[in-house]
Amino acid sequence: MPLGFMDSMLRIDLTKHTINTEELSREVLKKWLGGTGLGVKYMFDEVDPLTAWNDPENRVVMATGPLAGTSIKGSGNYCVVSKGPMTGGLATTQANGYFGAFLKFCGYQGLVLQGQSPEWVYIYIDEDRVEIKSAGHLVGLDTVQTQEALHQEYALKPTQLSVCCIGPAGENMVRFACLAGDYGHVAAHNGVGAVLGAKKVKAIAVKRGKKRVTVHDQGALRELAIQMNEAARSTPPGGDCFRWGTNAGHPVLHKIGGLPVKNLTTSIFPECVDYDGKVLREKFEYKKKPCWGCNFSHCGSLKVKSGPYQGFETDEPEYEAMVATGPLIGITDPVLSLVLADRIDRLGIDCNETGWLVAWVMECFEKGYITANDLDGLEMTWGNFDHTKSLLENVALRKGFGSLLAEGVMRAAKKIGGSALECAVFTEKGNSPRGHDHRVIWYEYLDTCVSSTGTIETTGGGINPKQHDLEPVSDPFSWEQIAGQNAALSGRRVFEDSLGICRISAAEDINLTVQALQAATGDEFTRESAMQTGKRIVNLMRVYNVKAGITAENDKPSPRYASAPVDGPGAGRPVGVVFEQMKERYYELMGWDKKTGMPLPETLKALGLSDII
Repeated sequence: MPLGFMDSMLRIDLTKHTINTEELSREVLKKWLGGTGLGVKYMFDEVDPLTAWNDPENRVVMATGPLAGTSIKGSGNYCVVSKGPMTGGLATTQANGYFGAFLKFCGYQGLVLQGQSPEWVYIYIDEDRVEIKSAGHLVGLDTVQTQEALHQEYALKPTQLSVCCIGPAGENMVRFACLAGDYGHVAAHNGVGAVLGAKKVKAIAVKRGKKRVTVHDQGALRELAIQMNEAARSTPPGGDCFRWGTNAGHPVLHKIGGLPVKNLTTSIFPECVDYDGKVLREKFEYKKKPCWGCNFSHCGSLKVKSGPYQGFETDEPEYEAMVATGPLIGITDPVLSLVLADRIDRLGIDCNETGWLVAWVMECFEKGYITANDLDGLEMTWGNFDHTKSLLENVALRKGFGSLLAEGVMRAAKKIGGSALECAVFTEKGNSPRGHDHRVIWYEYLDTCVSSTGTIETTGGGINPKQHDLEPVSDPFSWEQIAGQNAALSGRRVFEDSLGICRISAAEDINLTVQALQAATGDEFTRESAMQTGKRIVNLMRVYNVKAGITAENDKPSPRYASAPVDGPGAGRPVGVVFEQMKERYYELMGWDKKTGMPLPETLKALGLSDII
């Protein structure tokens, strides 16, 4: 067995109702690692890029990496890779919790789902005991109810059985349905929950096994785990996140104009102080609920102390979920945001796409582009909590106008057309931004538009360029500098997403991460070879998506997304004016054709991809 890895992948054919294991070679593991890399390799080899996302021939690859289940803090991470409904190209999305570690403790690096079940099923994994079981009793349950039902069925605690599942939205193949597990951990992007719904897979339950991950140098890995964790804690914004979670970002982003407010019609949200993580944990009753092997106070539950919702308890929403249910849609009470965020997770829909969708509907309602008659009687005024909650149910169940909205912002806006289309926020591939106003965060703006994953690919959370011997960007509104730095750093995040660890609690310093990979596997890795691995994965994704019909014309923002902020620190800076120049420069620096975005033969050859030229 290769050190750091488990040498088996589970392959489950839902059409034939068969379960097999297949061996992973050391060469494949060293070249693609795990997580995103391994999943993309499977997709490239097995799924024709022109295959529809809901075709039985599509795959769902759930894989973890060589550092999962080790002494690294937060090493329960896993990645889902498939062909996504939002973009029609690759979906790669990650989640933390226990699932990745438990898979390895059962002896598997990951699993591949293919085919389509004739009836609803769930997968149960307990080391060598792997079963496809009827899920008839789970259909219609939300994601929390589904997890609770399976924990009761097997008489196991959440720390003994990791359950990842879809909610009603996945069952109804809402294009932005997600996969939720471990009570609060969501693989959200590009509709992977809808793909599971098409395959009629309600859940995957993995019991904590007794197998252990064998590593090359356990002592060195333990020491590096401490150093990696300390680097994550001591480097901004990691310190705030260590203490208060990701909601510490609200006032920080508001200060620079990066908080998205009312569908980007303004950048002003004075109530941002009420959404600060420190304030939230003082306002609510907080209980720490860490991921596998993690010491951060990043994940936990919140309980309402007083008012109409006294006693209401839910997993603490991440920053993006609180943005989607707060400033983006005009709600200023964090209690109401908390309740809506909980409903979004239970229904099993991506909070980012949901936030932009509801915000767009509200602006269209305000301006008369969509009426209450269109919305099945709902009055979608800014901040309308009750009717927003009803709208979410309609979307998840594809009820009435909700069926159109279940297609996501881009498709719904293009269907209605006219002025409604002009105020919708999306990229022409079909994905939505994360919970930021990217019009003042140009590095993430470019990344969102050109990414092959269905979400950001290069920049997530910000990277210290000095770790790569680069000087920080001196002007955040210089398209030349942004294009250059994004191209130089491309590959790092994809490399990290292939390791099976959490960026927040561990992967702050690329040099320490590379040393940990060496200690785990015994293989020679350098920062340069790690970045080469990441760029190899990025380019393979790019080739796949181009073959799927995603061209340079799809790598661009909608009109509202390309507009200039009307107020706040970024007022009057129209990123859309320079976007095409920035994009072409990025293509050129990536070794892609400047006009088409297709990787050039010499680029592929340099990355060890000569066989696909």
